[in-house]
Amino acid sequence: MPQRAAMEKHIRQTRTRTQRNRMRKQAMKQAIRSVLDAARAGDADAVKEALPVAQKAIDKAAQRGVLHQHTAARRKSRLVARVRGMLGQ
Repeated sequence: MPQRAAMEKHIRQTRTRTQRNRMRKQAMKQAIRSVLDAARAGDADAVKEALPVAQKAIDKAAQRGVLHQHTAARRKSRLVARVRGMLGQ
């Protein structure tokens, strides 16, 4: 247990931030998963709808500090490359 009240507050803040970051990361992963599922099914229309949503989720995670900017750019690039490969473009 913390010895000071300030440390108790710090622990509470850390728990809250960690939970918030986990939710953002999970939302990002779900968006990416929906794009990949649509690509595996070969549904180009569903991919066109889901891809911008996934890119926005990745950008939002990077903006909020869950991911580094370069990591977000790399993930978006690899996601588009995978989708194009799956759809045969």
